[in-house]
Amino acid sequence: MKRAALFVVIPVAAFVFALIVRPVSLGMKLKNRVDVYTRALSAGDAREARSAMSLEMAQGLSVEFLSRLNGIAVPSDFRFDGIDDNGFRMAGTTRDEGSRIVWFSTGENGILVTKDTAVDNILGSAVMLCRENAVLNPDGCCPVSGRPYEYDDQAGTVICPEGHLGDGLDIRSDDCALRRDSVAAELSEFLAAGYPYPENLEEMYTVSDGEYGRRGGYRCPDNGYKYYELRDGVIYCPFHEESSAAEVTQ
Repeated sequence: MKRAALFVVIPVAAFVFALIVRPVSLGMKLKNRVDVYTRALSAGDAREARSAMSLEMAQGLSVEFLSRLNGIAVPSDFRFDGIDDNGFRMAGTTRDEGSRIVWFSTGENGILVTKDTAVDNILGSAVMLCRENAVLNPDGCCPVSGRPYEYDDQAGTVICPEGHLGDGLDIRSDDCALRRDSVAAELSEFLAAGYPYPENLEEMYTVSDGEYGRRGGYRCPDNGYKYYELRDGVIYCPFHEESSAAEVTQ
């Protein structure tokens, strides 16, 4: 059985090798294609780069989002690096960003990009960007794909067609308002205890040896990346852009 499988693998490998090395070969076409695609992204021509992608890859990426790759370094030594489930791999390295792999498919629509590690890197921020945008612009579009949000009236949630918001994001700021009010009340107690007005919320914890405040400050319950700020007697949430006033007795 193993010998039979070996007889199948050898001709396939030989065929692929022949395609890669012969003049005007698939390998040369891939090299030209990856150069055009990566240079378009680096030059800020995201529309051109997007047109080089397969339909499956392009439909989840807007031109505006891809523009984040404007100025990214382009490897000068892209080379054929094998085949896997994503297609033909072209690998290269740059001095700053390190290694980069771009995958391609071939077919009746030509040679198209199916995956790019540089794009994958910026997709790591997709959920955070989408959450922030949904709160500030619930009637708008996903900042990654450009597709419009959906709104569930009954649940009161914004739904991202790309799944960045899971089952939906509750855009009401009720939970945040409750936490802001509690932090404002704690600030009032802190001042009433005779402590000086703090420069920031974390200082309440350090000055009182943990009696008041919280180590590191307070996060918005709807976005753990955003911390509350102390602004002239009010607790401000930069995510919802809303605030709660504290009773300042000093």
